[in-house]
Amino acid sequence: MHRVTVKDFPDLDLGDIRRNERFVSIINNISSNPGSSIPLQNSNWYSTKATYEFYKNEDVSIGALQQIIGKYGRNQVEGKEVLIAHDFCQISYNDSSAEGLGYLAHTEGRGIIAYNSIAITHDGIPLSLLYQHSFVRPLEEMGKTKLRKETAYEDKESYHWYKGIATVNELLGNEVHKIHIADREADIYELFFCAYENNTDLLIRAKHNRKLNDKSALWDAVAEQPVAATTLLDIPDKTGKKQVGIEVEVRYHQVEILRPKTSKNQYSSVAMTAIELKQISPKQAWQQEILHWKLLTTISVNTVAEALQCVRWYCYRWLIERFHYVLKSGTQIEELQLQQAVSLQKAIHLYSIAAMRIMQLVYQSRQTPDVSCELVLTKEQWSVLYVLTHKTSKLPDEPPSLGEAVRWIGKLGGHLGRKSDGPPGLKVVWTGYRRLCDAASIYEIMSLQNLGKG
Repeated sequence: MHRVTVKDFPDLDLGDIRRNERFVSIINNISSNPGSSIPLQNSNWYSTKATYEFYKNEDVSIGALQQIIGKYGRNQVEGKEVLIAHDFCQISYNDSSAEGLGYLAHTEGRGIIAYNSIAITHDGIPLSLLYQHSFVRPLEEMGKTKLRKETAYEDKESYHWYKGIATVNELLGNEVHKIHIADREADIYELFFCAYENNTDLLIRAKHNRKLNDKSALWDAVAEQPVAATTLLDIPDKTGKKQVGIEVEVRYHQVEILRPKTSKNQYSSVAMTAIELKQISPKQAWQQEILHWKLLTTISVNTVAEALQCVRWYCYRWLIERFHYVLKSGTQIEELQLQQAVSLQKAIHLYSIAAMRIMQLVYQSRQTPDVSCELVLTKEQWSVLYVLTHKTSKLPDEPPSLGEAVRWIGKLGGHLGRKSDGPPGLKVVWTGYRRLCDAASIYEIMSLQNLGKG
């Protein structure tokens, strides 16, 4: 991948030019050596020490890094409409002695929680990380969830959903149509009204069987509707690499949802469209349960085609799960040995930028396989890749396509390339890319001037 520079972050200002340069240097090192320790990412002790000092530096604030992520992500969003997937990610540091860690979902676990929002095209290509907020749950608050109902919405952890959506809305502005996608944890009455912000819509998976204005139950009313269509839905399997066809029935219904009794929201009801998908084909071996999705959206749905478009967009929510997979398993963020939770939070933000770049490489190659690989790889990288793959020093006159290059990178990472294997997945690509970067570094050091001359 092309190295990022300070120019790629036009609003980068950490208070010192050297800090700015160290910031981009760390991202490049992580990208070139995903999964490596900090000493292995750096070429010498000076750079290693400077990286540790960057994370410890009190003048490098978490808030500043979050703003940098947002502005960098915004600059990568093009067009007048974008999908934004939101979710939480629990990052475990159970084996770490770092001070200031909080508790996780499993109360014995210790770590940091990151709320992430990623931009996605209509074709399912991840564009950028638009928003990230990391935080810890104070240990002294563990076990006090019983007081949740008495807590104001603005003070609850679930308020992060609203904050994430509102921040992205402000970041992208009114000219971009923003479609926010989230799972069942975002089925929050107060959150539904984010859609009334300018040029904004919601598409979430429902968790509750809410009351409607006619006193009926939401999903009971939808189940009474006639089947609008039967279709084959392509769902990623548990590996995320293969698409499996699942036959489903589709129903949709315009509803008016009443305010819950426990809510203090000023509005007594909200109009939305409910979409139900129910699997009718046999359960797949990898499925834990039959597919039964219940979606709520503020998007206008008047036809089966529009309902299915919402379903297809919701399927792209899977990409944020893959982002978390690359962040945790690819960059090995949970293996970092830093002494303070705040230092780990800073590292999470930088590692996240690198993780998104790895994702973009994989998914861009699937969507536009025929474009030149120089869109993503440097000439030195694809040259070395060609030599490693074809066992020759004679290079082609034109660079290979992006699809070819990623397949070759996948093979370096252990992908067999059989027809039944599908395209290279994230793991083999980040493994192969690390090997490619090592080889390209050796090529650069040795200055193979005869490369490509036969």
